[in-house]
Amino acid sequence: MRLSNIALSLVCVFSASALMQMGNEKFELIVADYGPAAPLFILATGFFLIILGIVIFFRAFRRA
Repeated sequence: MRLSNIALSLVCVFSASALMQMGNEKFELIVADYGPAAPLFILATGFFLIILGIVIFFRAFRRA
């Protein structure tokens, strides 16, 4: 078990959560400033970070 990988996975998931919450709260402002594709980019980045965090978490428990 690697604690650094577990910590990295938690950072990925929490940063994705914060990013997606910010995108949800400031949706109109983001669309007005950056265009209609910006919320999709935020959503895709959040999903990517969540999947990355889950993969890193499971790799932390892999046998060496």
